[in-house]
Amino acid sequence: MKENRKLKIRVSFFAILMLLVLVLSHSYISLAALIAAALHELGHIVAARICKAPLDELKLGIFGASLFTKKEIGSYKDELTIALAGPAVNLICAAFIMLFGKSTGEFGQMFLAGSLFLGILNLLPITDFDGGRVLFCLVALKYSLNSARSLLRISSFLLIFVLWSLSVYLILRLGASLSLFVFSASLFCKIFIGNSGKN
Repeated sequence: MKENRKLKIRVSFFAILMLLVLVLSHSYISLAALIAAALHELGHIVAARICKAPLDELKLGIFGASLFTKKEIGSYKDELTIALAGPAVNLICAAFIMLFGKSTGEFGQMFLAGSLFLGILNLLPITDFDGGRVLFCLVALKYSLNSARSLLRISSFLLIFVLWSLSVYLILRLGASLSLFVFSASLFCKIFIGNSGKN
């Protein structure tokens, strides 16, 4: 008998506040960012359906969206396909706008920027990012789970430190980039301090 699985969607309080701010701002940037993010998650969901991966929950939080499953995904190949699908959709959309969307105006340019940003950012090999899942799978395929965990932890620390250092430099030099500072500091707390009790 085929199991009928429904994808549950959970939205955090902070995600609702962020969505309200974006909607009330009435800007092309907000709409373009929301569409780019929705297409990113749709890419993951379609890839998961193609791979017959059991998705249980889509959680929308302050750091974006995350897909959860109670069961293991079939193979590292399926995991790689699902992880790469979101950034691939963003990069394909950006390429399409660059090639054919010269007359799309301000919205098209904002959508291009949002798609490129999401696609590239998510490919960084950081824990909980698509790039982190890709790095983990590639290392686990060739070596061991412990090697994959260790390498991912090291790459996450180094990249978050680089992002944080860049944000401090930009704040001191230009008086800008407070959002990058908050983002990198929040990532560090979430990944290294938040998970310290679980290890």
